[in-house]
Amino acid sequence: MAFAAPPSQSAARSPASGSTRYTDYPLAMAVLTTIFFMWGFLTVLNDILIPHLKSVFELNYARAMLVQFTFFGAYFLMSLPAGRLVAMLGYKKGIIAGLGIAALGAFGFWPAATQHSYAAFLGALFVLATGITVLQVAANPYVALLGPERTSSSRLTLAQAMNSLGTTLGPWFGGLLILSAVSTGAIPDSVRKAPETVQLVQTLNSGAPALAIDAMTQAPAPRLVAAIGDAAASALDRLPPDQVAASLGHLAPGELADVLDHLPGDALLDTLAARPPQDLAALPVDRLAGALDKLQASRLDAVQSAKFGTVRAGLGQETQAQLQAYRQKQAQLVQTPYLGLGFALLVLAAGVGLFKLPALTESTEQADTQHHSLLDALRHPHVRFGVLAIFFYVGAEVSIGSFLVNYLSLPEIGHMSEQQASHYVSLYWGGAMVGRLAGSVMLAKLNPRRLLAVFAGVAGLLVLTTMLTRGELAMGSVIAIGLFNSIMFPTIFALGIERMGPLTGKASSLLIMAIVGGALLPWAQGFLADSVGVQHAFVLPLLCYGYIVFYGLRGSLIRSETPSAASS
Repeated sequence: MAFAAPPSQSAARSPASGSTRYTDYPLAMAVLTTIFFMWGFLTVLNDILIPHLKSVFELNYARAMLVQFTFFGAYFLMSLPAGRLVAMLGYKKGIIAGLGIAALGAFGFWPAATQHSYAAFLGALFVLATGITVLQVAANPYVALLGPERTSSSRLTLAQAMNSLGTTLGPWFGGLLILSAVSTGAIPDSVRKAPETVQLVQTLNSGAPALAIDAMTQAPAPRLVAAIGDAAASALDRLPPDQVAASLGHLAPGELADVLDHLPGDALLDTLAARPPQDLAALPVDRLAGALDKLQASRLDAVQSAKFGTVRAGLGQETQAQLQAYRQKQAQLVQTPYLGLGFALLVLAAGVGLFKLPALTESTEQADTQHHSLLDALRHPHVRFGVLAIFFYVGAEVSIGSFLVNYLSLPEIGHMSEQQASHYVSLYWGGAMVGRLAGSVMLAKLNPRRLLAVFAGVAGLLVLTTMLTRGELAMGSVIAIGLFNSIMFPTIFALGIERMGPLTGKASSLLIMAIVGGALLPWAQGFLADSVGVQHAFVLPLLCYGYIVFYGLRGSLIRSETPSAASS
């Protein structure tokens, strides 16, 4: 997710000495690559924030996706002001300003959690994203100056690899610090591996529905709990929900808590509705909250919605108070991680300030004496199509990452907790890091347009597979998409500014603004998920990859006269 424009190559040599300008401080590169790491880390933490805030504020998918809408909307709204800020301050002070603004946004998570306000969280996130937007505009040219010109692309590749490292590690730390583990009861191995339990699992997986219900009704409670946990994710989908609820009637509240996560939505609703309020009050509060959140996000018809409302209304005042206190505590889990990130950003800002780096004012907008407009760049078809390609690519990448935790935790897909699912998000972004390293070698030898089309085509096939399958195949397909996302952004960007001469800067600005796709498309996919379910909502990224195939094969071809470099 290294969303950054390439640096201007103007004035690469010092007018004073005629030699290549670069710093004599070897640690400067480490500081700048750390900045790339940090904004990758901060950006991908949204994938952890979404399921967390969705649970804390009992949001549907559309409202939960306002996290990405707010974050990536800042790219669109603040990219031009960020450019003007960098033109006024210069690149070094611009980086310091960006780090300071991002730190202010990170600190804003503390009062947002204290107030238990979703709007306050979104406000803090917008400020954080504004700081990262400033960094995007300012940091890349700095990296190009930190050594000889002939190795500038190598340094930029290293910096972008550090960005990918941030997106790989972010979900792991976020899952550890933000997505708290759910309490679970321990089932002894002697019960789980007993022949009677193994037989019950087989009956649930493939036995006739009537036989499965009868076996569940007669099984001792520990054996039933163990069997439901070990059965296939879709085992209970084929059973009548009301009969599943009745077969669980002999479970004590503590035993019932261990099966709630494994029940499909219809059976979960009937199970909660069949229990008296005192049984629900006896459930661990985290398990009850998780069950209510699952139903809140489910597609319920009018009858089911009324039944769900009855269940919630029947909860006693003490239970309601416990749920509210639990959600308040969950909201506060983000305070310490983001407070630490805020201080880390300030330390980085101080580190940048200590290095004697060139101002590079001649590479800012102050040097554009011809006053080119954005419309001048948009007149070229490969730029117009490139803007759309960036829009759809970022939208697809962010949409998939945003839904991964909720998708992998579905009973029919990964059958795991949200904290466990967060580790697989790291694999998704880690694939992009591996693919970027391999893709840089491939792009040096192969036609970039064709390679882009091939990667997008494979990504589309993987999306289709994850829409049509279940279990491990669906999991593996959606995670593997990250590997093929790897080369798309830099390749689209390079093709979009190809042969633009003096209009390269304006074309670059348009492409950066198109990152707003990461705001709009996840939001749209949230509406789809509320309507047709999380799995089928992946049709939106599928269409996005289809467009990128077109861009690689046809849209990126230069169809009009482009300005020559000599005219600049």
